[in-house]
Amino acid sequence: MEYSKLVIFDVDGTLNQTERYAVDAYRKALHEIGMDHFTDEQLKSRIGAPFQEDICFFLGDQANTLGEQFLTCTARYWFEGIRKKAAVYPGTYAMLDSLKQKGYQLAVCSNADPQELELILDALNIKSRFDYIQSLTEKGTKKESLKKLLECCNPQWAVMVGDRDYDREAAERNEIAFIACMYGYGAPGELERCEYQAASVLEIPDLVNQLDS
Repeated sequence: MEYSKLVIFDVDGTLNQTERYAVDAYRKALHEIGMDHFTDEQLKSRIGAPFQEDICFFLGDQANTLGEQFLTCTARYWFEGIRKKAAVYPGTYAMLDSLKQKGYQLAVCSNADPQELELILDALNIKSRFDYIQSLTEKGTKKESLKKLLECCNPQWAVMVGDRDYDREAAERNEIAFIACMYGYGAPGELERCEYQAASVLEIPDLVNQLDS
């Protein structure tokens, strides 16, 4: 299927207020394995990263021995949190509808696995607004997931919208435009050099129009 113009969204920190459940899930999982010395800011900084990178960040030399237990605990609390607390950023529905009305096709490209991504999009009540949904591929990087999405959709023009350097790098490697969501979970300065920056979701349609003009 060919899409003429495609706007591709990251999920965590771009559409989803993930911290509503993520910080608590990390905290409870780390407590269970006796490693609850991390600050809330450190936990928040992990949002949007692949879980395999979380294992290395939190567990270090104990990644091999505690990794599976940590992932199991985190997943349990994470999925519970999604069902109870997941919410979009204010203005997200209007923003997505505005882009659709202007003729853009919409896609998701996330570091979440298929099961998690399905649950998130359903909990956020936005799944039906997207024409294509791409979860993390077996290669485990956002740039490879975005590459697969673009190969499937074959758009004439595309832009990636996201809040982390993973998203910027993926867009750059796949030679498409990028909009930085400065309201998300990027560290201070992480995306400050990006030319197109959205301070809120409501600014995204105008930035898409600028890039597409």
